[in-house]
Amino acid sequence: TGAAAGLRALGAARRSLRCQLFASACYVGGGLGGAAAAGTAGSAWGVAAATLSGSAVWWLQLRSALREHHHNPVPEVRTS
Repeated sequence: TGAAAGLRALGAARRSLRCQLFASACYVGGGLGGAAAAGTAGSAWGVAAATLSGSAVWWLQLRSALREHHHNPVPEVRTS
């Protein structure tokens, strides 16, 4: 949730969308793949692995967006 909020605060909608699509695909694939392999417990492990990988992608995208933001700061406008 923290990384998602950070991406939203930076206005990085494309990065946020990519993360959400990746995480959703992992949840579905992990849940169904785990269920096919080992039933209910396998599904739980698959979703846990999907959550871990999805979280890693969110945080990596936030780190990249922060680097990009620091390299391209918004110019300060002074009126006096």
